[in-house]
Amino acid sequence: MTKHAFGVITKVFFNKIVIEVPDTTLIQHNYLGDLYTLNGLNDFVTIYKSGSNKYIYQIIGLYEQEKPLNEEEQSKFSQKAYFEAAPVGEILHDSFEYGLSTFPVIGEEAYLTNVNDINTMLLLSDNKMSIMLGKLSTQDIIPKISVDSILTNHMSVLGNTGSGKSTTVRKLLNEIAELKRNPKIDISKANFIIFDVHGEYTELPSGMTNSKKINDISINLENLTIEDWFNLLQPSHATQRPVLLNALKLANHLASNDNDVLWIKAYCALELFNNQSTDAVPKRAKIKGLLEGIDSEKINECLTYYDAQYGNFRPQTYDEQFRSEVKAYVKGKTGYEYEDVHSYLISCLEVTECKTKTIKDLKLAVDLVLLLEEAKGNSQIRTFCSTLMTRIDSLDATYSDNLFSVDFTRQAELEDMLLTKKTFTVFDCSFIDDDVLLFFTSYILRNIFNKQLDYKLETGRITKSYNFIFDEAHKYISEKYEDNIVDYSKMFRTVAKEGRKFGVFLILSSQRPGELSKTVLSQCNNFILHRIRNNIDLDQMRKSIPYLNDGQLNRLSFLRTGVALIVGDSFAIPMEVIIDGEEFGEPSKTVLPSEIWIKDAQTDSVESLEVEELVSEK
Repeated sequence: MTKHAFGVITKVFFNKIVIEVPDTTLIQHNYLGDLYTLNGLNDFVTIYKSGSNKYIYQIIGLYEQEKPLNEEEQSKFSQKAYFEAAPVGEILHDSFEYGLSTFPVIGEEAYLTNVNDINTMLLLSDNKMSIMLGKLSTQDIIPKISVDSILTNHMSVLGNTGSGKSTTVRKLLNEIAELKRNPKIDISKANFIIFDVHGEYTELPSGMTNSKKINDISINLENLTIEDWFNLLQPSHATQRPVLLNALKLANHLASNDNDVLWIKAYCALELFNNQSTDAVPKRAKIKGLLEGIDSEKINECLTYYDAQYGNFRPQTYDEQFRSEVKAYVKGKTGYEYEDVHSYLISCLEVTECKTKTIKDLKLAVDLVLLLEEAKGNSQIRTFCSTLMTRIDSLDATYSDNLFSVDFTRQAELEDMLLTKKTFTVFDCSFIDDDVLLFFTSYILRNIFNKQLDYKLETGRITKSYNFIFDEAHKYISEKYEDNIVDYSKMFRTVAKEGRKFGVFLILSSQRPGELSKTVLSQCNNFILHRIRNNIDLDQMRKSIPYLNDGQLNRLSFLRTGVALIVGDSFAIPMEVIIDGEEFGEPSKTVLPSEIWIKDAQTDSVESLEVEELVSEK
């Protein structure tokens, strides 16, 4: 062994080597003016292959073992250190390639990797556009990350709350913003669309950011697709879904045929009177409610003779008169015989699109659809659709005056944001709950994806790219939505699989990787992993991230706040990096009782003065 080698390989496996170190005091040395220092785990090790070609390994384990000095003297032992190292890649003719095609053999010497070789692995050439997130945790080296690579792959930033993932995302965005200082770069062509769940992205450069609260913009409900409505209302497949579809068609039909509401109610009233066997009092109340406002004096006159106790007309002559007057009213409104109007309505709906202008219009249409079902004798339909009605009522009460209002100015605000005139487009989503967040994020994503798709079909090329940042992604890009018969995560999965071809990329930020959609997570090529301690989350990452070995996965549970393991296609090697982002951590800083419970000097003096005045008064 030469004086600069620190050990000899004693075992070789596909996933690691074991290096015997006879004297640990000789590891650190000075050679040609360079100081070689062993910091321990994560340090790099070089094994020379031939000429300028080298194997690069990374230390993953250190231990000692006693061995006898010689076979005759069993009572005397020497301490020897052993290093385990995982393969990283090869340096071939001064360029680095990740992974090994061949492996070293037993007896070859191991060296500490020199600074030039580390730079070869981690640093890009100066002519490439790059950003820097922080320095290596074991080396005073700041690796450069290719913008071309990191922003043309889907990425996940994962870590428990308080581990620093939000700071990392803000650091990434700030590094992108700093590229504007390069006179050769037009940063306005970058397009980041951020869904901010906790109001943590308010401090992005103002001149480069277009930010709006969700309650300051509106979506034109007529632009919603069937998939949007399913995401928004999440109807059950068997019963609620067909009711919702028919209601959307009926709402659209009534928008241009609003007089049809009256004859539909009159039709339902007579069908209920003829067919539904129920208690007389509620039956009478329901029929009178349906016919309230009907512009027919003869029908209203008949209703005065409607006996609540027996559920029929007294005298009996008004029974037949009521039936004939309702039938005449329906025919007068539609031009069709009473027996044919239901078929007429169905034929109208068959050629009508599923649209509505307002939530209130949809509420009315759902009620009419349920009435038509009840008129046919389906007395349980309203019970089966109670959750659907509750969700619609909630949307009406919560969002009719903001997100789903018909204010054209507010709708124009959203359309303007979707033009992405500035580098960062931030939607403050702290106002909306998770179900609406699922709808809103997929709606915006679909809008941009379809625009890119249409443009490529027309021109054959893509001139813009979009990077979507989904804060708290596990709340809406969730595995639970894939378990439903109706696939609420379809849009995210489509973009995860096809987005690259159309310049649309996803960046997921989540503290619960175990709850993320497995399909979407599996399509991510880059991962920035902060501290994660939940076994379910770790198990999900073991299954979904091919770049991790068991040692790195176990290491995640012990990472300090602000330290991240960076792995993926865009990074030359797995790197443990101290994120340089202290100035971006304030928005997500933990509130400490020891800071907010302490009285300040001014408050304390005022209270003391008040006590003194109170005592003197007494």
